[in-house]
Amino acid sequence: MKSLTPKQRLTLINKITLGSKVKPTRRVWIPKPGTDEKRPLGIPTMEDRALQALVKLVLEPEWEARFEPNSYGLRPGRSCHDAIGAIFNAVSQKSKYVLDADISKCFDRINHDVLLSKLNTYPTLRRQIRGWLKAGVMDGKNLFPTSEGTPQGGVISPLLANVALHGIEELIMSLAPKFEMRDSRGHTYGLRDKIKSISLIRYADDFVVLHEDVEVVKLCKVEIEKWLSDIGLELKPSKTRLAHTLNKLDGEKPGFNFLLEFRLNKDENGGLRRTRATVKERMRVKNKPIHSLNEQ
Repeated sequence: MKSLTPKQRLTLINKITLGSKVKPTRRVWIPKPGTDEKRPLGIPTMEDRALQALVKLVLEPEWEARFEPNSYGLRPGRSCHDAIGAIFNAVSQKSKYVLDADISKCFDRINHDVLLSKLNTYPTLRRQIRGWLKAGVMDGKNLFPTSEGTPQGGVISPLLANVALHGIEELIMSLAPKFEMRDSRGHTYGLRDKIKSISLIRYADDFVVLHEDVEVVKLCKVEIEKWLSDIGLELKPSKTRLAHTLNKLDGEKPGFNFLLEFRLNKDENGGLRRTRATVKERMRVKNKPIHSLNEQ
């Protein structure tokens, strides 16, 4: 937008309106830090980006009021440090088993019909968002259809991704009645205590599930996989692991890394130790393009 003159900006303001024709996004491939892979970005036209920003201003207050309390990624006023604090509070008093998981190609595989159904907005806005999702992508001189996913690089894409993943924490809490938990005297835990015992903290497509019983964590993993399949997503096996905060579990080292920014390990006295990643690892996190491209 900075490249436009004041006169061009006024012209653009008069052109943007709901129901306008959507143009395909431009695909740009950028290196994926730490691997030989490349990440595809979809850059909309200036007109579409301006209209997406207006639509985001409309939808965001409603969804910010509805989003789950332990969702921290790609939201105003929240950061990875808030997620780290929530994790530390969940495990600082008691050691727990942890499911450290990553959703594979989250932006690229979201089911459009499920997403639009979740948005549940009025027809004109629904058609406009559907147009952005179905606009296609130009890779060089070739036009490719987009039958699934929301393009990374769009102003509204982070909000749409969070809308698609909304409900995963509610799913975990709904499993609480199935937990077999007893106190030291053999009394069965009440439902409120069962709900308090489980934690799910999510930052965009990365999340952790924490509980003192490994069978509960395994149950959560199975149910999350079923839930994700309904919206066209799945867990990434290479970045999903089951571990314990203090002890080895099936050959896995104790502790876990979260967002390459936070490590939870065992100290020399057998307690919990929270450490930060190395400067090199933190730079990899800072080089993630999600915020920088979406906030321009």
